[in-house]
Amino acid sequence: MRIGYLLLLLLPLFATAQEMTTGGQFCQMGKVRYVESLSANSKARLAYPGDASIDVTYYGLDLRLTTTPANLRGAATITLKSTVATLSSFFLDLNSTTTTSGLGLRVDSVKAGSQKLTFQHAQNQLIITPAQPLTNGQALTLTVFYQGVPNGSANGSFAFGKHETTADPVIWSLSEPYGASDWFPCRDTPADKADSSSVRITAPAQLVSVSNGKLISTTTNADGTKTYLWRNSYPIAQYLISIAVSNYSQYDTPFTYGNQTMPVTHYIYPENLAQVQANLALTPAMIQLFTNRFGPYPFLREKYGHAQFARNNGGMEHQTISSMGISSLTPNVIAHELAHQWFGDKITCRDWQNIWLNEGFASYGEAVYAESVGGVTGYQATMNSFMSSARSARGSIYVQDISNINNIFNSARTYAKGASVLHMLRGVVGDSTFFRTLRTYVATPTLAYNTAVTEDFQAVAQQVSNRPLDYFFKQWIYGEGYPTYKATVSAGSAANTVTVRLEQRNSISTNPGSFTMPIQMRVQSALGDTTVTVLNNQTDQTFTLPTRGTVTGLLIDPNNWILKTVESVTLSTPGLVTTINEPAPTGFRIYPNPTTESVLIDFTLSVSGSARISLTDLLGRRLQTLQESTLPAGNYTRTMTLRGLATGRYTVTIETPDGQQSRVILVR
Repeated sequence: MRIGYLLLLLLPLFATAQEMTTGGQFCQMGKVRYVESLSANSKARLAYPGDASIDVTYYGLDLRLTTTPANLRGAATITLKSTVATLSSFFLDLNSTTTTSGLGLRVDSVKAGSQKLTFQHAQNQLIITPAQPLTNGQALTLTVFYQGVPNGSANGSFAFGKHETTADPVIWSLSEPYGASDWFPCRDTPADKADSSSVRITAPAQLVSVSNGKLISTTTNADGTKTYLWRNSYPIAQYLISIAVSNYSQYDTPFTYGNQTMPVTHYIYPENLAQVQANLALTPAMIQLFTNRFGPYPFLREKYGHAQFARNNGGMEHQTISSMGISSLTPNVIAHELAHQWFGDKITCRDWQNIWLNEGFASYGEAVYAESVGGVTGYQATMNSFMSSARSARGSIYVQDISNINNIFNSARTYAKGASVLHMLRGVVGDSTFFRTLRTYVATPTLAYNTAVTEDFQAVAQQVSNRPLDYFFKQWIYGEGYPTYKATVSAGSAANTVTVRLEQRNSISTNPGSFTMPIQMRVQSALGDTTVTVLNNQTDQTFTLPTRGTVTGLLIDPNNWILKTVESVTLSTPGLVTTINEPAPTGFRIYPNPTTESVLIDFTLSVSGSARISLTDLLGRRLQTLQESTLPAGNYTRTMTLRGLATGRYTVTIETPDGQQSRVILVR
């Protein structure tokens, strides 16, 4: 057993409640990404990371779409540069799979100017031979002419569909992570961002066609079609290029930044606009909030907005125009997709192993929004929900196997635990340093409008905070699990002190076997509480802490800054022995415990149904009840106020379709 040292002013303390800004609303769910249930994507490794001998600098898509019958005729103009000394042939990624029902794309020709180029389209690669070999850095502009019905069934990447409640048509794309090559030729890797792009869409005249960037022109054609030309002047990853086509109603909520007014335009089915209009109207205030927290909106020269697509549940952060299912047009999901414009679109993860730089950050954006409208309570409730989910994550946040789409977008690990890491970093470095880190990261010239990996963000965090954080990122991004603490409190060797033996009992964590973290400990006594921060860097450590009198309790991480569980806290003082046990999460958790004025209750419903939470005293008398009549399956957090209760033990019981569970809580 090693003796630890008490750190008072030597370590920056965790951010206090007073340091946080006010505002916040509890967001029950993060962004829900719709992903087909795949055990593996057979083309994932084949399509990723594309042909490294080329660097694509421009995508220009000219698409002619029909709905009866469903069909796409495309001309993709691509500018690329050679990255090797002599390039005699190269390939673009383009799905070559044709189904028995006729889904699939056929390449008619490839041209450089008026000159036809030799090509071969097989095994999801379009192999092209230029007229003469390219030298290193030499550019080539070519156009691929193709047609068919994109086979987006595996990735859910492109669809000709209908509205949920009407027969009106909708055509949409959602390319992340491996679906861009289902509908246009590209280098299918987020590592290769084009400098700019344009999308020209010709479709039946009654339909509105939406894409990235600025609307340059609309043209009504004599054949009953209408052409929309959209142009994006910022760097863009291939999977962020999108289309959405339907008989949209348009709702405008412009955003004013200084002397500039930027369009914020929402394209919604006519039958749905009224029900989501109030939520959409929140978008400009969210842009202002994130501007304050993260830096200026990244695409001010163009726009932001939403385009509804035929998925009831889901959202996708296409650059400047997020695609949204109707049930996802809620404040928290709107905030999530908006946060992606900074984290995912301006700075894009360089590879899918580092997807947490997109999804963990955007999920944390939900907590930032909750804090702005509900204060510390709103922020803590959102993070408690994320941390409850994160405790069920298995494996490292850094994705070890990117061949499985569901593995990349694992909600507990990539989203919830990713957000929890940022929450913990905020606790370690403090509020002002944390948000300065985010703003510096977004503005770093080598990263802005470019790509990043975890080490890039770590370098910024270390530079801004002026402290080494290698231990933090190694254990939380590349390690697995979380710490479980057991504390034993006994009398100190000097007056007004206690000795705390802190053990880590990390049953689901073997890498690392022990976590290093600064931990707040609150020593409670009748004469007042004392909160100090210690550096816990061993599996078994002993600390000497100050106290103002006879100890009545000890709270480990009272403000819940650490992803953890507390197995038990045992206090041995003259005349008092108290043990509070907190079992490992089983879908029902209460904290903090012991507590004073309120308690947070985490629970999980595996199926939809009712939930009833009751508080009873030692005689079994019901003192309080929270009733939820109908909830969908998912993770929830509720707050129960305990003001006015006498000091003592109480029981919290939850009844759901999964059964009944109870926990003992100690009120101080």
